[in-house]
Amino acid sequence: MSKESQVTQWLKEHTNLSWTRTSGDSPAVKRDRFFINRSEGYEIRDFILQYYDECNLEHKSENYEITLKKIMEYRKGEKVKTEDLLSHLKSKLK
Repeated sequence: MSKESQVTQWLKEHTNLSWTRTSGDSPAVKRDRFFINRSEGYEIRDFILQYYDECNLEHKSENYEITLKKIMEYRKGEKVKTEDLLSHLKSKLK
């Protein structure tokens, strides 16, 4: 199973995120969004893939749970720039 499929499957099984951005096949991973929509499953998936790739994190259920919690809690209720969220999460690894 690809990492993309693994993250997608975990998110679909453990969250109530929206997966309606597209009909049919899932969209390709996109890593150039200025803002992140934290209610959209594909955007969360893409962010997690980028974060794990850049930080060399292990893809496993326990890590996804921790990461998702951090994503959702960061500046809760505010519009968040993708790069700000990525920088924030990277700073927590040190």
